[in-house]
Amino acid sequence: MADLPPLAPVPPPVVRTTLQQAEWEACIDAWTMLLGVRIDAPAKIFQDVASKDESAVLFLLSFYNQLATSGEAGLKLGPKGRTLRKLSFLFTRRILLDLSSPPADLLAWNFLGNLCCCYPSSAALKRLLSDAWNKHHETITASVEKAKSSIIKQLMNKKTAETHAVNADIRTLTILASTLPACGQVLMAGSDYLDTLSDVYQAYPRETLRRVLVANVYVGLTSLLKSKPNLSSLLDQLFGLKATAGVGTLKTRKEPTLLSDLVCSSDLLARLEKHLRDHPQKRGEDLVSSLRTYQTESRVFHHRYQKKKKSVEKGKGRDVPVSGGEELHTHRMSLVTQIQDLFPDLGSGYVTRLLDFYGDNPETVVAHLLDSSLPPELQSLDKSEDLSIPQSIINPDPMAPKSPPSEIAEPDESFARKNIFDKDVDLAELAQSNDPNARNKLRFGREDNLTADDVLADRSKHAANKAAIISALATFDSDDDERDDTYDTADVGGTVDTVPASTDAEAEAQNRRATAEDLDLSLFKSYKFNPGLFARDAATRRSQPRTSLKGETGMTDEAIEGWAVMLQRDPKRLSKLEDRLALSAGTPGGAMAQPELPSTSYRKPRADEESEESDAHGGFGGRGRGRGRGGPRGGRGRGRGGGRGGGASGEQNTAAARQRKEENKGSRANHNRRQQRAKKIARGGGLPG
Repeated sequence: MADLPPLAPVPPPVVRTTLQQAEWEACIDAWTMLLGVRIDAPAKIFQDVASKDESAVLFLLSFYNQLATSGEAGLKLGPKGRTLRKLSFLFTRRILLDLSSPPADLLAWNFLGNLCCCYPSSAALKRLLSDAWNKHHETITASVEKAKSSIIKQLMNKKTAETHAVNADIRTLTILASTLPACGQVLMAGSDYLDTLSDVYQAYPRETLRRVLVANVYVGLTSLLKSKPNLSSLLDQLFGLKATAGVGTLKTRKEPTLLSDLVCSSDLLARLEKHLRDHPQKRGEDLVSSLRTYQTESRVFHHRYQKKKKSVEKGKGRDVPVSGGEELHTHRMSLVTQIQDLFPDLGSGYVTRLLDFYGDNPETVVAHLLDSSLPPELQSLDKSEDLSIPQSIINPDPMAPKSPPSEIAEPDESFARKNIFDKDVDLAELAQSNDPNARNKLRFGREDNLTADDVLADRSKHAANKAAIISALATFDSDDDERDDTYDTADVGGTVDTVPASTDAEAEAQNRRATAEDLDLSLFKSYKFNPGLFARDAATRRSQPRTSLKGETGMTDEAIEGWAVMLQRDPKRLSKLEDRLALSAGTPGGAMAQPELPSTSYRKPRADEESEESDAHGGFGGRGRGRGRGGPRGGRGRGRGGGRGGGASGEQNTAAARQRKEENKGSRANHNRRQQRAKKIARGGGLPG
């Protein structure tokens, strides 16, 4: 392998334009062959020679630099370009992963960034960079730190702050951090880088530069939530940007800032909220809340970077066929849509011109748009240009000759549309038809010339008709009056008692009593016949007699067993049920059973009944009739207010009764007694009793 000729670097565009097409294709064939030989070399030989093969390093650096800058169309790789790109990637992968110490130029940030530009959205590239970071993260970190320091110095210099080289370097770092989040975490380490970008954002109001800075900061901050999340560092950086913008202070600037553009033009806050839902943190939630308020206040300065909404075509225009030369293929429209998703401010016509120039390669178009390396003839075009339909299509010549209509093929009968009305007779078709059989389908009058006697004599459907009539009569009640809707709720406008008069409270209570008595009697019969049926064990509950009893009474096992227990504890109830059972045994259905008649003789009320009666009539001492003391004889303390405690309900020396007694004592009672005593003494001559 040491005797192989070296790999020549890819010439710059100035030299490349002087080469003939045959010479250029010969160069591509030579590179393809030499790369294949190096890839197929044994591991030991490759490790000995590849570390010293400087020509291979120069080739890879020049090839990916030119490919990221000019694209495949600019390099004019042609059909052989796919093979060359694939072999270059495999050779790079073997150098980075198989060598213990690969060349430092191949681990530099600019080479890795160009690699990401050449293979966008490639899963193989992401795995390669991840493996390379795991093996050589120290070298890559040092390179990214060096790039960060260089960009800070260039941005601080007014002469180089807005140059194309600085913008291209920041874009390359953005693409690298998007593909390899570890590099974005290196960029966000410390506060000097973000402070510099924030100051430059305020100093240079050019929209292009501001977009580049916002994209770089967004990718860097979101990388802190990927691979190995570092939420603490992300919150520190956001707090630093918040302090720089003066959010929440009296010095808040009413102008766009890097933080306002970041929270209004991207989904950073949405990503942060999603992460905080999985990993709650009070500090982060408070920060997000304040940034949401700041986002609302700053929304007037920014707009979300997204694709413009187009008016929906309703298809109400003239339906004109487009000729083959003017037809836009669906695949071409998908390429235009892919580019407009990333650059929504570009018109579809301008994107189509870019695709024409770069051979329908959207990756190359995106790379040139990110690097602002489009040729002058493309930069001078109108970027908001939309696709336009030729005037000949919009307003075709009405006098132009038209081709004769093509013959319409007969539809297949197997796919003919059918419905339930196909067998109906169309009078218009019968009138125009000369077929005598068709005219026979039209009849006037009855289909069968039957007399009334024949119809009445036909008893084939007699049973079905009779059943229908009887069913209708069964649902009709001649005695049922029409319902009176005079007092319906909708007519009255209030609450109407819809309960029938027969179902008043007294009738309902009587029905419940009768039902309970019947249920008790049924249970008592079963109890007398088999007391073991009410046992509280699992075998009895699973028995067939218990199941039948539950179905007859509608009670559960616990209710049935509890009824038996309460019956055993109440001898009076047991004797009553025995009497009822004895009376009902005489005739079927218990005809001899009579309801229990309560006693009508007067009995002295008990203490609880006396209290209830006192409550109902305002107490024994109420001034109902005359001025008597009220209450039974000797009830002096029940004269007023009823009860010895002085309360309306006859409380016995309770705190509430005493309080009510003493409530108005000073205003009425004592004064009245004093006046009465004074009158009594006056009548007796002024001498006390």
